[in-house]
Amino acid sequence: MEDGVRVWHFAHVRAGAHLEAGVSVGKDAYIDAGVRIGRGTRIQNGVSVYNGVLVEPFCFIGPSVVFTNDLSPRIGNKTWNVVETRLRTGCSLGAGTIVRCGIDVGEFAMVGAGAVLTKSVPPFHLAKGLPAEAVSKVCACGQSHWPLGIPLPDLVRDCCRENMSAETFEIAKTTLSRLQGRASTAA
Repeated sequence: MEDGVRVWHFAHVRAGAHLEAGVSVGKDAYIDAGVRIGRGTRIQNGVSVYNGVLVEPFCFIGPSVVFTNDLSPRIGNKTWNVVETRLRTGCSLGAGTIVRCGIDVGEFAMVGAGAVLTKSVPPFHLAKGLPAEAVSKVCACGQSHWPLGIPLPDLVRDCCRENMSAETFEIAKTTLSRLQGRASTAA
């Protein structure tokens, strides 16, 4: 565990887990061996983060979020393959979200409370529902939402500057620039 990590009571962090600086792990949480939690991430109460879940910096994992790491769980199988799930920088999962393994939650994406994620969520998108679907684009701070058709440049706004720390605001700007560069080379 790096500097500034806070682990609340009844939480269990297994040997071999790595928590970067400023991580907060809530009450009754479980962090499996081999899991790496990125800097500044907040994991709320009652969350189990299993081997195969990769958490980049500044993610928010709401209370009672459920992760899986096996697409075919069966007692008695001779083999078991951990299927990777990745939470990208700045993403947020609402309370009670269920995350099927093998997906990617994009940078600064948001997932509504109670959603069931069965497929990846693109960066700067809001997904919700059963199963979860992208319903809008969302700015980096999560306060402003737009229809799915808007271009990426509008997604780091003045509200983001007001609502985010200077560090996460700069990360959001850099992330958006990188995504825009990727989109222009693909065109």
